[in-house]
Amino acid sequence: YSTNRGIIICITLDKEMNIISNQVVLEKPYHLSYPFLFEHEEQLYMIPETKQNNRIELYRCVHFPDQWEYEKTLIPNIQALDTTLLKKDGKWWLFANIQEEGGSSWDTLHLYYSDNPLSDHWTPHPLNPIVKDIYSARPAGRIFLDGEHIIRPSQDCSALYGYAINFNRITMLSETEYSEIREGVFKPPSKSKIIATHTYNSTGRLTAIDAIQLRRRF
Repeated sequence: YSTNRGIIICITLDKEMNIISNQVVLEKPYHLSYPFLFEHEEQLYMIPETKQNNRIELYRCVHFPDQWEYEKTLIPNIQALDTTLLKKDGKWWLFANIQEEGGSSWDTLHLYYSDNPLSDHWTPHPLNPIVKDIYSARPAGRIFLDGEHIIRPSQDCSALYGYAINFNRITMLSETEYSEIREGVFKPPSKSKIIATHTYNSTGRLTAIDAIQLRRRF
């Protein structure tokens, strides 16, 4: 908060969820956030939010978790936030909120696709923006399967930034069509100091939800 610039940190927990270590793994002279990790051909990669550098950057893991090398720029000259990938039907789909072309940082979801996540060419979806809605556009975590349903978490920024998390079921995804239905919402608990929930991610038996909580400075 003192520098108004985010960095990527890895926190290691034990089985009781106590913090063992807390280390910086990626820092740049511009803001970084929303570290999206994925594997491709047995190699681990990360796409952090790099909107302040006006491009979508890809980093390759040299040694987990503390060594990441810049691999390439996936899409240049773009004000993209919270890039999230999905592999489906032999293609890679890239979702990102785009803060340009009449959109804000909260309400304009664009979609791109490619045959390879390391590609230099990502094709914009003809229906972009595929979602134009402050209630459900901006990504809020990894897209996941619920049975046979594909669920895209998104942020509800209507009350404030990252106020609540929507769970949207993707009903159509192709090179020419896109549609989704909002099936659930996770709001901050009532009568609590938590005022926003922001993002949702789950793997195995572990679910992580980050939140904003009011507290006294002194």
